[in-house]
Amino acid sequence: MTTNMRVPDSWSHHFLEPPKLTGTLFWLHGTESPEELRKTFDLAVGSGIGELTLESRPHWDYLGPKWWSDLKLILGWCREAGVSAYLFDEKWYPSGVAGNTIQKLDPAFRRSSIRLQYIRYRGPLNRVSLMPPWTHRSRSVVMSVFAYPMSEGVIGYEQGVDLTERLHRPDSPHMHGIVHGIHWDVPSGEWIVCFVIEDKADNYIDPLHPGAVQAFIDRVYESSKREVGAYFGNPVRGFFFDEPAYFNHEQEIPWGYELRRRFIEAKGYDPIRFLPALWLKGESKGSEYFIYDYYDFLNKAYADTYCRLIHEWCRNHGLKYIGHWYEHEASPNHGERYMFHERTTEGPGDFFEVSRFADEGGIDVVCNQIIPGHRNRDYWGLPKLASSAAHIYGLKDDLAMSETFGAYGWHLGLRMMKWLTDWQAVRGINHFILHAFNPKWPDLDCPPYFYDGGLNPQWPYFPAYIQYVNRLSYFFREGKHVASLLLLYPGALGHAGESTPIEDVQQVLQENQYDYDLVPQDELLLSRIAGGRLEIRSESYAAVVVPGTEVVTEMLLHKLHEVVQSGVPVVFVNRQPIGVLKRKQEAMPLSPFLSGPGMHLAGDPSDLPELLRHSGISAQLSFEGSGRENLRILHRIREDQSLWMVSNEDVETVVDGWIRLPGIPDVNALHAWEPLTGERWHLRSRISPDTANEREFHLRIPPYRSLILIPSVLDVQEEVQGPVPAAYTRSRQQHGVIDIDSGQIHFNWQGEARSGLPPWLRLDPSYSGTLAYTWTMDIAPSELEALNRVILDLGQVEEIAEVEVNGTSAGFSFVPPYRFDVMPWLAPGLNRFKVCVTNVVSNRMSKAEVLEDAGPDWKERREQFSVPEDGGLLGPVRLEFHHIDWK
Repeated sequence: MTTNMRVPDSWSHHFLEPPKLTGTLFWLHGTESPEELRKTFDLAVGSGIGELTLESRPHWDYLGPKWWSDLKLILGWCREAGVSAYLFDEKWYPSGVAGNTIQKLDPAFRRSSIRLQYIRYRGPLNRVSLMPPWTHRSRSVVMSVFAYPMSEGVIGYEQGVDLTERLHRPDSPHMHGIVHGIHWDVPSGEWIVCFVIEDKADNYIDPLHPGAVQAFIDRVYESSKREVGAYFGNPVRGFFFDEPAYFNHEQEIPWGYELRRRFIEAKGYDPIRFLPALWLKGESKGSEYFIYDYYDFLNKAYADTYCRLIHEWCRNHGLKYIGHWYEHEASPNHGERYMFHERTTEGPGDFFEVSRFADEGGIDVVCNQIIPGHRNRDYWGLPKLASSAAHIYGLKDDLAMSETFGAYGWHLGLRMMKWLTDWQAVRGINHFILHAFNPKWPDLDCPPYFYDGGLNPQWPYFPAYIQYVNRLSYFFREGKHVASLLLLYPGALGHAGESTPIEDVQQVLQENQYDYDLVPQDELLLSRIAGGRLEIRSESYAAVVVPGTEVVTEMLLHKLHEVVQSGVPVVFVNRQPIGVLKRKQEAMPLSPFLSGPGMHLAGDPSDLPELLRHSGISAQLSFEGSGRENLRILHRIREDQSLWMVSNEDVETVVDGWIRLPGIPDVNALHAWEPLTGERWHLRSRISPDTANEREFHLRIPPYRSLILIPSVLDVQEEVQGPVPAAYTRSRQQHGVIDIDSGQIHFNWQGEARSGLPPWLRLDPSYSGTLAYTWTMDIAPSELEALNRVILDLGQVEEIAEVEVNGTSAGFSFVPPYRFDVMPWLAPGLNRFKVCVTNVVSNRMSKAEVLEDAGPDWKERREQFSVPEDGGLLGPVRLEFHHIDWK
């Protein structure tokens, strides 16, 4: 891989003044005055937001005259201000029901699902009277009844006896005399009688019913065209969808409009007799092919019926269709390793099937599902779903969107927001839609709202955060993503047999700086092999990693064999498949396909890195040092120039070591750009002691920090162009240190002069605001003359610190380490220091009277969203005196 390694001039300009690429949800309730709407609009746009998603939350007159008048008012302001807009396509969520009106238009539009009841018998038994399940005829019906023989605990579906027609015989009353029964003579042996019941429910539409989907399009999309179509294109860029799915209950499986007929057309056989296998997997050996077929059909039918129709409408009107599904980890009652992105219920069945019909990859990050310092399964894979979809489907500019921060609560301050942004951006998210700007106040509906009626003390620093997001969004979209590995997304294979959770594999790859894309089977089958690599559109991979699957399709097996024969390694994790999904055919031998050079087995995910290195597969960035497991990387090429995002995801320890850039020759310098502060410098370098003539660079990233790295072939006379920022320095080459006695640090607490560094929670758990800490210090002229740098280290701060020295600002930070270069503002003699510390608004909200009676359940919601957090300057505070230390 070669690039020109000349930094484009436009990059420096956009680094200092990034375009306004960050979006936000803008809530409309219908109760706000034009003045209230305008104030909130000005706050959002003035902070650096460049895009609004206009959402009913919920508007009292959704799709009525007041809704349209509110939209037109704000869309007019957007056009004047050059701000883009998306229209939320639902009254609240989930998308698809237009405020719960669509499913009421026609009984056939109601959500449909099936469930199983069964009875076991040992024959022979004569004149058995089977009592069917009780049903409410208007909403449910016994769809089929089959009696199946069992042999050694395995159900014989092909030999099943169809008893369905006996349900309605008038001469077959049940012994209780209440309902009709089924009279049946049980033959010899073990038998199981299975009733499959179809249920209808009003909580959602049947997304497999094209009439229901068209009714939704007519009600929302077409009416939007009639009322605000003049704004389509400018400023309206498209529609935003939110969490459409199936919404069947536990132990229910989605069914839908003419599903039986459509399945027969797609798969070539009738599914009706095999349906119990969807529940009785342990007793359905040999029927894995049907389970795969059913979910493969179901997932494709959902995408084709619901997603495609809406996507095509948007495309035909020159608009984008963006949003997200339920895609994250389910609650424990769903079972271990239940991930919505590959299941029904709240999920779409298969994240990638539905993502084929969207203009951006999409996820949401809400409800504290990701917390700094804690790592659930979502932690590893959630953003990679969206970014992988953008890559493999060739979406414009590789855009991957996240609706982020919803219902995190008021304890979410800028420090946590910055960490969550980095966590997503380094996994490929480059379009952020923040949750939310809310013109209604007070409100307890899923905060934070950032401004909070003027009560949020962090609001003055919010524009700095938006500038940071705009920088990351600009640099890591467009161009080309670079990854080593294709990681197979199991999809319907995960229903047909056991498989290793992809999140377990993703963890190991990320901790060892191997980047990858999640790729579904259909896209892998379409891939091409060129130059010893596997290619999908503009993506190129050096190897294929398959999370251990119990079964594979015949097409996949042949493709993996072809891949290996072409020189691209295939690595199975935990296990190789033991079966091929085929119906009524002889067993297919696997060994000829899964043995030989190029086919590998990693017995555990932790074995992957060594196996990959042994196979000659390099990570995106080679790192030797401390903190490897916390270092995350993203490599892209823009304008023929490579750039990396590197991030330390730990909240306590430093990443510190030496890096090399595999495949990038002749690198003489590596620029480090700090997107939070706008600082830039060159990393210290050396010739690698292990590899002759290969240069490596020293990388040090404190907790909560991320850098953009840009290589260069420039002949740099001096290894370091400018000073390493104070936050990135060690206490090396220091001339001396002065620990500031906390008793000499003064502040005013509610009118009372105090000293010391007590935690604010101890002083008043309900306090949110800004306090100024002051102290003075004498510095001899001789000391200043001998020094090149003085760093003020504030130690622990909760959570924003802004420093003044002798009345002049020395900067601020809302993430650690809170270290500031104060040398330019020091003077011989007495120096005055002032540190203004700001905490989160959560403490104030926990006791705020304005939130009382803000809703019927205000006490519960206020407690949920207002967790008190500590505040204050906690130290220790010290001054470090340095000789110049660029390193």
